[in-house]
Amino acid sequence: MRREVAYLGANSPKAAQRFLDDLKQLRRNLKRFPAIGKQTDEMPVPGVLRFVMGPYLVDYEVRPGEIVIFAIRHGRERPPGVSVDDDFDFEMKGPD
Repeated sequence: MRREVAYLGANSPKAAQRFLDDLKQLRRNLKRFPAIGKQTDEMPVPGVLRFVMGPYLVDYEVRPGEIVIFAIRHGRERPPGVSVDDDFDFEMKGPD
């Protein structure tokens, strides 16, 4: 996030401010509606959701009492490498 703000700020302070404002709005939205994201095949990890924030993709997980954001990247960037073991059980449920 800081890297993107620095990059945007060097080229367009207004774009950097818009990005920060969008993040603040996303934070408020996730607090009210934590499941607004969608699951994606690009992140084959159970429970990780993706929210599209303009040209940015935000990958996050809803946990008891918190929301953990794993990645924020521009849609034109390569997807993050997520290695999954061959024997990974995609249907595995957490402890009840």
